[in-house]
Amino acid sequence: MKKLIFGSGLSSFKDFDGLVQMCRTAINHNIMAFDTAPSYKTEEVLCAALRNVTKEKGIDRKSIWVQTKIDPIQMYNGQVEKYFNDKLVSMQLDYVDALLIHWPVLKYLHRTWTELLELKNHGIANRIGICNLRIEHLKELKSMGIIPDILQIERHPLNTFAEEVAFCRENGVELQDYSPLCKMHPILRDNKQLATLSEKYGKSIGLIILRWHIDTGATPIFTSKKESRVDEYAGIEDFELSKSDCDIISALNINHKLYLESLICPGF
Repeated sequence: MKKLIFGSGLSSFKDFDGLVQMCRTAINHNIMAFDTAPSYKTEEVLCAALRNVTKEKGIDRKSIWVQTKIDPIQMYNGQVEKYFNDKLVSMQLDYVDALLIHWPVLKYLHRTWTELLELKNHGIANRIGICNLRIEHLKELKSMGIIPDILQIERHPLNTFAEEVAFCRENGVELQDYSPLCKMHPILRDNKQLATLSEKYGKSIGLIILRWHIDTGATPIFTSKKESRVDEYAGIEDFELSKSDCDIISALNINHKLYLESLICPGF
């Protein structure tokens, strides 16, 4: 499992110099996985930044994990295979490590999934997955023979998605958690139990939460414009939480959502 994924999402740098700086800092700390999407407007510039940093450090492409997504507009337009082959040219990549359906619009889901399978069969996307599904959707898709390699969802201590975590564990699905810190919601930032755990482990509350993701079987995707934050998060490898401490954090669940999924997605 990747320890952390650096996300180049909507709140990240979108300029080349800024992304070079952050990619360099991430790679210096052995954070080698990077996430993007068409709607983030960072695919090409992120890949350019990674080429710059990997050349500078003599790092092979195979050491870097790059994943991107198919957004609803590409699902609607169809011809996802052609679209993505053209996208690889603009990203100057031969393949991506993972290609995910960003928002699984039900009307176009099966057609798009079939095309993703073809891309995987051709070695253009090593792994394929879906974002923003719930347990009922996962079960329904499984009944149709669709089990994604990767599930990416909004997950944090205020919304723990226990059933989805169990499904992923039982079916060999890699779980990725975006917005893993819930933007440090005051309920988390000012929580006395988290403060106690922070003191116990000698780590910040943010790092405690990121470690909770890993110790509950997920890979957190974080975004930051601060090198100091990446420096801090790199300390995630030198400790782990006890089962009882993970349970304390999981008990904070209140089914809170930062982002309401689109009404065109299944179940909404």
